[in-house]
Amino acid sequence: MPGDTTVFSTNDVAVTLVTLTGDATLAGQIERYTREAGQEPLVALVAGDPEKASKALAEAGIQGVALYDLRGGGSSHHNLLAAIPIISRNGPVIGLVDSESSPVAQGALAAGATDVVAIADLSAALLRRAVRYALARRESERKLTRLRLFDPITSLPSQILFWEILSLAVRRAKRNRDFFAVLLVDIENLPDGHGEDGPYRDLAVRELAERITPILRGSDTIARFEQQQLAILADSMPRVEDIQIVAEKIIEEFAKPLDAGGPLSVNVAIGIALYPTSATGAEGLLSRATDAMLQAREHGSNLFVFA
Repeated sequence: MPGDTTVFSTNDVAVTLVTLTGDATLAGQIERYTREAGQEPLVALVAGDPEKASKALAEAGIQGVALYDLRGGGSSHHNLLAAIPIISRNGPVIGLVDSESSPVAQGALAAGATDVVAIADLSAALLRRAVRYALARRESERKLTRLRLFDPITSLPSQILFWEILSLAVRRAKRNRDFFAVLLVDIENLPDGHGEDGPYRDLAVRELAERITPILRGSDTIARFEQQQLAILADSMPRVEDIQIVAEKIIEEFAKPLDAGGPLSVNVAIGIALYPTSATGAEGLLSRATDAMLQAREHGSNLFVFA
């Protein structure tokens, strides 16, 4: 079957269209379409199996789209559809089907295809519109995912992502019989007002996170847990003395005047939970860290308490 490469692009950046098919006639037709209306150059590439298509999409990066031939096939459609989630990890997938209302088309969309196109409607113009739509939708999904997983101003992992990281750390620690600590850092008297780059409260949290990041190791994680809380996962840290040193350094950094919103310092309370002595699950660890943080807050400012 064909396996050579000919280009199509959006915004003058080449887009790789990976056609996953065993039909040489279709491959040639797609190649012709990519050369038409050539003000937007498209690279046409033919792959014979899902593994090759997935690899080609990975190499294309954010400018790759797969056109997956799902016509005919009968009982083999289950296997064809099963490959869509694998391929779509590396780029959007457009299903080429006999009919957009067919069970195969619906199955392709349910499996993660961005769009489906009926073979009878296929043209150079429709192909280009489908590719633009697939890329725009993937970019929109990527931005939404980033907004969900990262705080937009501080760029720190969000609470959602921290839960996922903590859950993975628990499973890894159980498997390796390892130790780690969770530090919940609650910050008081953050500045009010709004600067050019955002609310002073958010800018102050970003500044504070930047200050304490050098204290942590590359394997540690710092996240924005709540509006005025940071959560830290200190991975593979068995010595309580080391964790205590980290907490003391955090308090020391937070005592320095802030640039964001004027020269003022903040008060901080830190609750520390240890795996596996405090709890053996993600929910239990954060619950114990919260209780310890509240105890630290009750006893005064700039303190830390172990759960």
